[in-house]
Amino acid sequence: MPEDPLQPPLAHAPGLEDLHAGLHDVLRLIEIEHALLRGRLESLKADSEGARLLEGVMVLGAVLQQRMAGLLHTCREIGKL
Repeated sequence: MPEDPLQPPLAHAPGLEDLHAGLHDVLRLIEIEHALLRGRLESLKADSEGARLLEGVMVLGAVLQQRMAGLLHTCREIGKL
């Protein structure tokens, strides 16, 4: 869809930069959580139920990181950030 020259660029859309910054903050918190969980996993027995559960939570965290990175990329493209 071609851009309308009479419309302001999307980079100036209200809240887009705030959305980008907020997504970046959430991604950083997920990374910190992942690092803490990895440290906790090392202290658990590898074959324990707790270790398997923690591994599942870490996989979920990795999926969340990928989705957040995709959303950040979309914000950058839309807003030309």
